[in-house]
Amino acid sequence: METLYQTTVVIKRLREYFHPYLCLLTKPSANKAFLLILALLTMQFATSINNLYKWFLSSAGTVSLNAYYYFLNETAIPMDKFFNTTVRLAMSLIPEELNGLPVFLIIDDTLQEKFGTKFACYQTMFDHSKHNGTNYLKGHCFVALTICVPVIVGSEIKCLNVPIGYRLRENDENKLKMASEMIELAMAALIERPMIVLLCDSWYPKGMIIDTVKKYANLELIANVRVDTAIFELKPGRTGKPGRPREKGRKLDIRTDFNFIKVGDYFIGVKTVLTNLFDHLPVYVTVTTPDLLKYDAYRVFICTATPQSLKEQFDGYEKKLSNSLISQVLWLFPLYLYSYRWAIEVMFYEHKKFWSLGLYRLRSKSGIANFVNFISLSYACMKMLPFMDSRFASLIKESAQTCKYIIGDAIRNEMFSVRFASNPETAIYSHLFSASVVDSIANSSLRSA
Repeated sequence: METLYQTTVVIKRLREYFHPYLCLLTKPSANKAFLLILALLTMQFATSINNLYKWFLSSAGTVSLNAYYYFLNETAIPMDKFFNTTVRLAMSLIPEELNGLPVFLIIDDTLQEKFGTKFACYQTMFDHSKHNGTNYLKGHCFVALTICVPVIVGSEIKCLNVPIGYRLRENDENKLKMASEMIELAMAALIERPMIVLLCDSWYPKGMIIDTVKKYANLELIANVRVDTAIFELKPGRTGKPGRPREKGRKLDIRTDFNFIKVGDYFIGVKTVLTNLFDHLPVYVTVTTPDLLKYDAYRVFICTATPQSLKEQFDGYEKKLSNSLISQVLWLFPLYLYSYRWAIEVMFYEHKKFWSLGLYRLRSKSGIANFVNFISLSYACMKMLPFMDSRFASLIKESAQTCKYIIGDAIRNEMFSVRFASNPETAIYSHLFSASVVDSIANSSLRSA
């Protein structure tokens, strides 16, 4: 193992990248974790631990197959600390000149269909998108949190979406509590930031999530909410009559009490109101619909910050901002920022389509959660490493999948070269696989990008 880290380029750099995670484990566990990550980056599909062991892990070390099962199922892997480490690494990507820009947290959950009832946390869940043609899906529910940080790509400012981690939900667990705990973990590393914006769909802006938003002065919320959410006019002033004025004004109807303006294919109305969600705190509400006469088509969005305060966060960065952002009308600004939430849906698709998220064969809750989070860590590495190391800078504009294929190819070349050099068929050819040749193979693999 030590030879592998000392005589290679790509593998050595990956070891350095994952050091903040691996140092939280014992040395044997750290070695297993790192080899497992290398296997996930090298293999096109990770159908099972047995598959990874057969085609990669068995030749990468002397650890048995059962040791990897024990590591994932029984080892106390500090995933909460891993989550916090990912947030800190993502924050380190922000250039000094962009420190004033807001950072986005995105919370959502995803369903993963599984066949067989022997998996822990296996349950029947309502599937609003009808992935398999019915309203219900049998399998697992994962709550995920990602962070979007501003980075410079070329001459423009872009938002880089990095997964923080997943949590597997049991039948009796509260998703709001799980999401709130994950947000708290992330906020521990974000407490000094001027503004954090939490983005979520209509399932999450309630209960514990609202309490968490209220807890942090620098945490704002932009969310889709239910169309039947009670909204009221602002607190009326004193009338001169006896008695205290009402805490909230008249209750509003989203269909009749908003002045709609057609923008593109949608009618949009905005208003600053009070809600039961935030008590006496005014929130900015945006109502959209493609058809004013169709009640089911209405959607409601709330924002705890004013459009002006959000816009002020981007002042001074206009020269490097994308045209789609700087051209936004002020009163539509919160709605535009909500569109960043789609990044987590793209991540779910990529994880399931290209990163084998749903192909796990482990049965215990800890085994499933740990394996899925190692996939998330590998994916996050492919997103962040090109920004952290100039040797990988040519991959900045590439997808995480492309980075995985290129770096995975370099890993295979390096491991083959190291094994061949350590066990040459004849002494005549042993000098061909010196450390300098290993370096050139790795560098040529990266240049092929």
